[in-house]
Amino acid sequence: MRTTQVLNGVWEFSFCGAEKPVPPFGTREFTAVPGCFDLMEPHCGKRGYAVVKRKVFAGGLVELFIDGLGIKGEIFWDGAPVGSAPYAYMPESFVFDAGEEKSHELAVVLDNRFCEDFDPFFDFYGYGGIYGDVTLTLLPATHIERVLISTEDYKKGTIRVRTSVSGGFSGEAKMVFDTGFEKTVQVENGRYDGTFSLPDFRLWSVEEPSLHTLDFSIPGDEVIESFGIREFRTEGRRILLNGKPVKLLGFNRHESHPEMGAAMPVQLIASDLRLLKENGFNFIRGSHYPQRAALLELCDKMGILVWEETIGWGVKPPLLHDEKFLARQLEQVERLTLRNFNHPCIVIKAFLNENRCDVEETRHVIRALYDKIRSVDEHALISFASNRYEKDVTTDIVDVVSMNPYPGWYDSTTETINTNGRVKPRLQELSDFLPKDKPFLISEIGAEALLGFRDPLKTYWSEEYQAELLRECFEYVLGHDDCAGVAVWHFADTRSYVCGNQIYGRARGFNNKGILDEYRRPKLAWTAVTELLGKGKK
Repeated sequence: MRTTQVLNGVWEFSFCGAEKPVPPFGTREFTAVPGCFDLMEPHCGKRGYAVVKRKVFAGGLVELFIDGLGIKGEIFWDGAPVGSAPYAYMPESFVFDAGEEKSHELAVVLDNRFCEDFDPFFDFYGYGGIYGDVTLTLLPATHIERVLISTEDYKKGTIRVRTSVSGGFSGEAKMVFDTGFEKTVQVENGRYDGTFSLPDFRLWSVEEPSLHTLDFSIPGDEVIESFGIREFRTEGRRILLNGKPVKLLGFNRHESHPEMGAAMPVQLIASDLRLLKENGFNFIRGSHYPQRAALLELCDKMGILVWEETIGWGVKPPLLHDEKFLARQLEQVERLTLRNFNHPCIVIKAFLNENRCDVEETRHVIRALYDKIRSVDEHALISFASNRYEKDVTTDIVDVVSMNPYPGWYDSTTETINTNGRVKPRLQELSDFLPKDKPFLISEIGAEALLGFRDPLKTYWSEEYQAELLRECFEYVLGHDDCAGVAVWHFADTRSYVCGNQIYGRARGFNNKGILDEYRRPKLAWTAVTELLGKGKK
């Protein structure tokens, strides 16, 4: 049976700069895993290669899991390569023969240099390091590789279970559910695919996030998966959860903290989510990359809806139309869809934030990514966030039309946004133009404000200006049934790269559109919005 070691802790470390380290790996320092090495002196802000390593007592067939790293990484066991992590933030698993049971060296070569898949002008900071847990699990020779559970009919509790088993295994498998229901099935050539109704089932919803578990076992191995019985679908302009309209109200959220970068402890992730849930929000957009496994597990349990997307920010031609780039994007969406398949919290699967979807040549890119996700998950709602508005030529492809309008900020033709502001008129203008048979989701909107800058004239960068803009936005969203919801840009101020002398520059090197600052201290906008949701202090 399986046993798992958690490998978090103090690892040996060296920053190597432009020179890629090769085995045998020498180290001179120590660092924490999880942790971001480019947040600490003397390597703060530096780009290049680094190596982290530690001793592990293990042997036989093992699975190494790393809950996200950046920007890229290669994994070595006793100096031999066992896998690579080419996509920033993507949780990765590696199965390999660890050899004789004894002490071995596990090393990860990290590379936080920019590349085609992580541009230096992405509006968020690309940290180097290991972001989440590292575990090593001992596997039996014949082991369960994957268990996928989908809801086929939420009214009847009908689910579909698909499994793969290594080595072309054929034989009996047993399924035991938390409700007490048991079922013996036959695996043929490493595959099982069955559909049936689960007695005494409970529905998963935002209000009651009831989870079920399935213990799937074969001789010598078992896997326990949690899942939720629920259905997301669209009806005209509305998104339905279990047949009832649900309005998505929440934030874009970066996995970012000024002291820990992208390696936020689970305690702080949970604190962020509790703050959202307790103040009337039900939705986060995981911008702009795969989310940590720990975050999705928490959202499953807390009833918070999640938009997940692959990394790819503001990609333009010719790269956007390059076939090699598309191949990497297709691999990303397939891997991410399979990895997070069983999480009931995921309401939308997405890709390529703010791409050039206003040119016909992009249609085949959007169609290919849509079809790849659909080939893995036939029930998913699929979208991407567009900033091409009326010029977008791909709205017929996606299930939910998502737009990133910024009236009153990047559209800075007006000096104030009081009664004659641009927010409500622009949102209505956009809504009137878009297809009437698909939900319209505001996937980004906001304005920058510096905590503590109060100005009775409500000028740009003031807390008053941001609060008034978002108050108008939420009044519109809450007052219009033909708007499926909003994800404010964004939850908390986040380190970025972009600085400039224009109004949309990045003061302090941060994107300051958070309605909390980077330490989660509320701005006036937090009070303004939570009051509209009936949660704030009036």
